[in-house]
Amino acid sequence: MFDLMMTVLADNAANAPYESVRLGAEDLMEKRMRFSRLYPGTGGDSYASVRMYEKEAAELIWQLLLSAIGKYDVGEEYHKKLKNGGGGHD
Repeated sequence: MFDLMMTVLADNAANAPYESVRLGAEDLMEKRMRFSRLYPGTGGDSYASVRMYEKEAAELIWQLLLSAIGKYDVGEEYHKKLKNGGGGHD
């Protein structure tokens, strides 16, 4: 999964249509390569610990969602079912 995440970030860094997205992907890649650590998992496999700050996690979610554009068709308008009607914040 770590390799897949980094592949998405590398693609966004190289091909995203907006500079801010490209720079965000590059920043996340640099931080993940510097701060992520491999740990032994079950069955001899390893896993990467990707602890990050809230702002970095939000950027990563945005980067992953951007990579999904055009790969999924929206089948339902979930925004119309928001519990608070989508009318703003409390």
